Amino acid sequence: MRVAMLLLLVLAVMATAVDVALTRHDSRRMFAELQKLRQARLALDREWGQLLLEQATEGTHGRVEKIAREQLGMQPARPLASGDSGQ
Repeated sequence: MRVAMLLLLVLAVMATAVDVALTRHDSRRMFAELQKLRQARLALDREWGQLLLEQATEGTHGRVEKIAREQLGMQPARPLASGDSGQ
């Protein structure tokens, strides 16, 4: 009976040791993945900031007016004379 109990304890200790090793491996793998995700988030945050800055500069009234005038040959609309129906 004593040998069986000792064998059972040895098996339990070995199973626990294997479980600890697997858990540590999973923990390290997940930590490495977390680090990669954090780096990706930082890169995306930088890109988002650049896009916001680009949107702010591209969409300014002065820039739109300049592009319309220089590239599209557009001119500001002239007001119609009073009484002129535009026909």
